[in-house]
Amino acid sequence: MTLNQFSLEISRRPFRPFTMVLVDGRSFTVDHPEFASIDRRGRQVTFYSGDNKRHEIDSRLIAELVAIQEGPAGEGGEPAPGPIGADPNGGA
Repeated sequence: MTLNQFSLEISRRPFRPFTMVLVDGRSFTVDHPEFASIDRRGRQVTFYSGDNKRHEIDSRLIAELVAIQEGPAGEGGEPAPGPIGADPNGGA
């Protein structure tokens, strides 16, 4: 995952929720663009989870960003099968 990919997802209009998957398997869902940001050096992502806890994540630990498919009436669904920006046919 590159910080450019992260920035593109945060600035996407209309915004689409996504999940950040870390290299250790933990994941965090970003459901609003104002709940996540990158520091000026590009080394740290600050994220506020649904319970309003602040998480400061080393950007190098983010393995992938996974799109969340919208369910009926705009409800969040299951994550998409691949990372955002990946070739759906499995290519690089």
